[in-house]
Amino acid sequence: MRTRHFIIATMLAALSWTECLADGVRFLVVNGKDGSKTTFALSDNPKVSCKSGELTVIAGSRTFTLGLADVQNYLFAEESTGIENVMKDGNVKMENGCVVFSGQDSGSAVSVYQQDGRLIKESKTDAGGNAIVDLSNLPKGVLIIHSNKTDIKIINR
Repeated sequence: MRTRHFIIATMLAALSWTECLADGVRFLVVNGKDGSKTTFALSDNPKVSCKSGELTVIAGSRTFTLGLADVQNYLFAEESTGIENVMKDGNVKMENGCVVFSGQDSGSAVSVYQQDGRLIKESKTDAGGNAIVDLSNLPKGVLIIHSNKTDIKIINR
């Protein structure tokens, strides 16, 4: 197992971001053995390190840490891997230029990301598990909105 950790650490440490960008690659995707996928835009110049059996990626204000034993694999992609299981649970609807969430857990986070993975807005649901995301002040283009029960991908026009 130590050999696998060493190989992953060496490959990530030796990575040349500029070569990837030249080939059209725009994202680093880390897949966990638990099925999780974490995506980093190479334009955010992610810094990868491996210490004490953990993989750490720092990109902008985001820090991601995962035990090397829990890393399934990693890959470089031209496009974001997207969202699986788009509607897991909860209710979402569009009203007057807003995304309205209901049926969420009280006080849970609702996060809005740009397609490149940058967090652009974060709020909490109210005591009833409701939240409203006003799209009028957000950038145009593809946005990913995540809550603890629902993930949606929209185009903000």
